[in-house]
Amino acid sequence: MLTQTPTADWLAAHRRVWEKKRVLRQVYTQWFGLLRGACAPGSPLVEIGCGPAFFKRVYPEIVATDTRMNAYADCIVDAHELPFGEAAVGNLVMLDVFHHLVDPQRFLSEAAHVLRRGGRIVMLEPWLGLAGRWFYRCVHHEECDLQVDPARPWDSGAKDPMQGNAALPYLYFRPGGYLDRLSLPLAVVERRPFAALPWLLSGGFQPFSLLPPALASAADAVDRFLTRAPALTASRCLVVIERVADRH
Repeated sequence: MLTQTPTADWLAAHRRVWEKKRVLRQVYTQWFGLLRGACAPGSPLVEIGCGPAFFKRVYPEIVATDTRMNAYADCIVDAHELPFGEAAVGNLVMLDVFHHLVDPQRFLSEAAHVLRRGGRIVMLEPWLGLAGRWFYRCVHHEECDLQVDPARPWDSGAKDPMQGNAALPYLYFRPGGYLDRLSLPLAVVERRPFAALPWLLSGGFQPFSLLPPALASAADAVDRFLTRAPALTASRCLVVIERVADRH
């Protein structure tokens, strides 16, 4: 079972957009800082699903992994069968990967095995404030199905590797979410939902952008204001999950 499997064409297209859109680089560099800052002390720090490895450009200490070797990955890793020893990893970082996983529950079980106590899974994923629900249901190309069974989110394991369900992080990691029903030594220690207005206006990795780089700071200020009411405005969330003592 695999996570996202970027093709050479997909990687090349993302790199072209990345080089062209300064505002996109600004947005993602801020996100990389959020992810890195939420990590616990300790190494290695392993990125799951690195794609073009833009994160590693900013933080070279990261071990960039993907499900298929590409020119930017350090090694091949399947998120559902993590090839690390027990308590061998300091942190696992993920950006827009969890909601693509074939079997999120199995990944979490694997993560609990390879993380040392106090180690963390740090991810940045879609989130379903009121605005986020509207965006992912009506604008974004991926599914947003809150009725899906979190334990079996896909009809079969043989899904398109790039297919995602933007509701999965919310279903798992909201207060009282599905993670709390699992007998895993993992606990959410931080949820930081935010509006992500600069990302929305940037157009992401689409070729267009509605945000000139000169207005990025102003958009950040508006974003901070909107984020005061995340239940209404959030479309993204930083989720920090810590490996705690075993549950009996």
